[in-house]
Amino acid sequence: MPTESLILPEYRLIWQRYWGSLLRCEIFATRDRVHNAPDYDPSFHVLQDFRGTEETELTHSEVILLAESMKAHRQEIGIPLRLALLAPGDLGFGMGRMFMTLLGDNPLIHTATFRTLDEVVAFLDLPEAAHRRIGQATPGFS
Repeated sequence: MPTESLILPEYRLIWQRYWGSLLRCEIFATRDRVHNAPDYDPSFHVLQDFRGTEETELTHSEVILLAESMKAHRQEIGIPLRLALLAPGDLGFGMGRMFMTLLGDNPLIHTATFRTLDEVVAFLDLPEAAHRRIGQATPGFS
């Protein structure tokens, strides 16, 4: 699964993009690259963009592991997160909703799953310039 992570300080946003077949190891690797980037700021909002995802090889156990890992990281740093999952297709949307349920009612993680970019922009309170940039993106190209 190809991935791309962009830290966009002008929008206080971390944009993680995925396409192809979704694998847990690549999601963790993408997350680790972002957390180790010199311009990483844990107070930035996060958009996980699954518009290019065609299928998933994630098991229920792996989704649980991802959720537990995110909760542990947020607890460790103590900074709240606003996380938007953009998944227009039924499978991705369902997986996003399952992930949200596994995160539970965590005061450090406010998350929602959306089918449209307009909903994401409203949830993250992004400016029009961010909306245009994300909307015009093609997988693999910034």
